Amino acid sequence: MLKNYFKIAWRNIAKHKGFSLINAGGLALGMASCLLLLLYVSYHLNYDKQFKNIDNIYLVENNQPGDGKIYTFAATPRLAAATIKTEVPDAVRAVRVITYTAEGLLTYKNNSFKKSGLFADDGFFDIFSYHFIKGTAASALKSPNSIIITKKLAKTLFGDEDPMNKIVKRNNQLPLTVTGVIDDLPANASFQFEFVLPWVMFEDANPWAKNGGWGSNFARTVVQLKNPSALARANGIMKNMVERHNDGNKNQLFLYPFSKLHLYSEFVDGKPVGGMISQIKLFITLAFCILLVACINFMNLSTARSEERAKEVGIRKAIGSNRASLVSQFIAESVILSLLSTAIAIGIVIASLPYFNNLLGIQLALPYTSLPTWLAILGIGLLTGILAGSYPAFYLSSFEPIKVLKGVFKGGGSALPIRKVLVVLQFGLAVFLITATICIYRQIKFVQEKSAGFDKNNLVEIPIEGDLQKNTEVLINQLKTSGAVTNASVFSQSITENGNNTWGVSWPGKRDDETILFDVFRAGNDFTKTAGVKLLSGREFSQAYPADTAGKTVMLNESAAKVMKLKSPIGTLIKWGDTELTVVGVYKDFVWGSPYEKTRPMLTQYGGNSGATIDLRLNQNRSITANIETINKGLKSLNPAYPPTIKFVDSDFEKKFQNEKLLATLSNLFGGLAIIISCLGLFGLAAYAAEQRVKEIGVRKVLGATVFNLTTLLSKDFLMLVGIAIVIAVPVSVWALNKWLQKFEYRITLSWWMLALAGLITVIIAIATVSYQAIKAALANPVKSLRSE
Repeated sequence: MLKNYFKIAWRNIAKHKGFSLINAGGLALGMASCLLLLLYVSYHLNYDKQFKNIDNIYLVENNQPGDGKIYTFAATPRLAAATIKTEVPDAVRAVRVITYTAEGLLTYKNNSFKKSGLFADDGFFDIFSYHFIKGTAASALKSPNSIIITKKLAKTLFGDEDPMNKIVKRNNQLPLTVTGVIDDLPANASFQFEFVLPWVMFEDANPWAKNGGWGSNFARTVVQLKNPSALARANGIMKNMVERHNDGNKNQLFLYPFSKLHLYSEFVDGKPVGGMISQIKLFITLAFCILLVACINFMNLSTARSEERAKEVGIRKAIGSNRASLVSQFIAESVILSLLSTAIAIGIVIASLPYFNNLLGIQLALPYTSLPTWLAILGIGLLTGILAGSYPAFYLSSFEPIKVLKGVFKGGGSALPIRKVLVVLQFGLAVFLITATICIYRQIKFVQEKSAGFDKNNLVEIPIEGDLQKNTEVLINQLKTSGAVTNASVFSQSITENGNNTWGVSWPGKRDDETILFDVFRAGNDFTKTAGVKLLSGREFSQAYPADTAGKTVMLNESAAKVMKLKSPIGTLIKWGDTELTVVGVYKDFVWGSPYEKTRPMLTQYGGNSGATIDLRLNQNRSITANIETINKGLKSLNPAYPPTIKFVDSDFEKKFQNEKLLATLSNLFGGLAIIISCLGLFGLAAYAAEQRVKEIGVRKVLGATVFNLTTLLSKDFLMLVGIAIVIAVPVSVWALNKWLQKFEYRITLSWWMLALAGLITVIIAIATVSYQAIKAALANPVKSLRSE
């Protein structure tokens, strides 16, 4: 019986090749879109899941009150790890990790490579179960001059040589012994590095870190508990740990599951409120919506061919077939078509993955060797076939044989209203996706066009490393003399990346209960001229002023001046800790951290030639290529051991919009696919309507109806459905998109024209889809349609 079902099903599919191709193509597109989105979702859901004891690993977060808010960040005092091991009974291990200063030049023989790494306490590899190819976790970081490298770095440095116990130099100074090689890290891991160095090296390179107290937050602290049930008790002990050891310090530490770090990284007033998980939920919803749209199309197209199958159903019932066997027959056809679509979908996924990966900047791949994955894909194919074929099967099997054989083609229930509902759902989703795409792009453009507060164009940054630390001034003078740059300054860090902040600022008139968080940015000579920041009042820093070089002066941004309520800021004495500073300049706010957040008060101290980057304002009267060549030549002569690294600030600034751009791109791509699939369904319904009214069209044409009259007649019902879809989608879009916009400090207002444009685009798409079938029917020869009468 089952074999017979499949034989008949395959014959029907082969008989109607065009119909089957459209049906299978729509399902394949829907399933391919669903699989691609689920691969992306799986990539993010599996972040850090490679560690065996991930449920027992926690990152220490720091809640800091101020400005009437609670700020949460992962930086902790250096003393936190040792204290947690002592005071928290359930803590198995606690280690400190530094990720932002470990990058360096690694040299073996005559080969040098600039690589990224991290510093960590002994015990780091006991908490995180990285797979050791050579060496062991227990002995990896015991030696103060050890280095653990990844498999890829071992191949880069040593080729086919055994890397164990080989000596490499870091930054052409410190000899390091390779004590372990681990497997390469997956891309979906929070800690990304190519080598690991002992914590003691960080303290040796940064003497200030050895004496950092409870008020100095610069290290990440990772804790391993005995089991997750100990979390509440551990957090109870840690809550007031800082204040117990540093009276008056109201910071509160707490453990946060490492497994949640990637998806739930946003905090408001000390509580996790989401993060990447919102985007993941959106794409899961989008994946199943697209699959649902594809299933709806299958239903529409199948029932649209009902007249061709009606006589078959009537004859089968007349010779004794029951409804159950007919349902089984039609579902079998659906499942075969769905499995065919699944095979096509897998092909589409494989072919499109390189483009998709390039678009996202990640490496997704089908897990070819994973049996559960293939069973899941097969399950999706079978479920889709059953779901998509269920309604047509029950509808077609409901035909009454006597009526059918008399030429009355109608099932037990009316199919057309349900198809209308499905079309409304499809195009309602299309309106929402188009509106969402317009809104997201407008929001990104709004923030991009909002002034950054500094001139990003023709501004480049060079990291200060190696011999450049002592040759900074020489390089700047050389480049100015050559005409490659017009201004230059040394910054404590990149102008595109926020960093240090402080609470310890006081000023005349400050209330005792007032706590304001200030960003701290150190700069050298010509700070505002180099960065293109507008100087509102006062002056720049200069070596000509002894007070500047002695660290007795400060510049403020306009937000800081407003917070301090200083009418005439220049010359005002403020305090930073116990140090008294004179305000010598006020500059316009510039975006230092997220462009979506409100600019915080900032103070800037003179840093001279000591800092992390040299920022250079390129000479606009020369070509960029000539300027860069001159800079490269200067770097090679003054810092020959290091490959020249030049970053364009405008490119780095654009990375701040990467997440929103990705959201917009994926919404646009898969929204477009959903609309294409919806149009296939509408195309099928239009074909069905034309088929049902072929004699009516013939009569009307004989009586003088024009092609335009007939096209309008056939199109208006579908346009009415699209109109209903727009009416339903508009309030849903307004609610959902306004909720999304609320997370941005600077945001657009959802305008009526966005909704109108989305509706207009949908109407145009619908007209273009329906018109083909309508015009084709209107142009048909009426003699042929009326001949049977």
